[in-house]
Amino acid sequence: MRTLIVQVCCSLVLLMMPRSVAGHAKGLQETSRSPREFVDEFYKWYAPRALSDNTPPTWDSALKFKSSDSSPQIVRLLKEDSAAQAKCKELVGLDFDPFLNTQEPAEQYEVGTISQKGQDFKAEIYGMHSGKRNEKPDVVAEFLQKDGHWFFVNFYYSSAGTDLITMLRSPRPGCSMPRVPTKK
Repeated sequence: MRTLIVQVCCSLVLLMMPRSVAGHAKGLQETSRSPREFVDEFYKWYAPRALSDNTPPTWDSALKFKSSDSSPQIVRLLKEDSAAQAKCKELVGLDFDPFLNTQEPAEQYEVGTISQKGQDFKAEIYGMHSGKRNEKPDVVAEFLQKDGHWFFVNFYYSSAGTDLITMLRSPRPGCSMPRVPTKK
């Protein structure tokens, strides 16, 4: 009987090990990614989508498929902005891509200098045109790692002298031309 109990326990442990090891490996993979790898992977995924001229805005796709790459605050504020814009014919929300700081995406994007201050990191993101990098960063992405997970916490726009969080928290204009719901 004792041998049977030991065999059953060993079998259960062996059955559970692959799940435990797989979960641990994913956590190690996230923790072992460098700051540059995190930012580079996001922009290599995001920039081609922005170039494809999708509707709705590309950042809505990022919220749908890559929401874990942004802080809950950014996700919530961008969803609120998109929802407000969807209800109104005239512009009441963002009129540019918040991850690229442009209305017309460059051919590609390159991660430049990454700096660290305490727990916070900032990465300069440059647009590339005809293989030549812009002189100044188009946007500076601020991000950090918490509990082994990297995520963006803000985006800075030197051309506008502001940042995404400040812009999204600012009062938006009222909607004077609501969209009429379409019948399905």
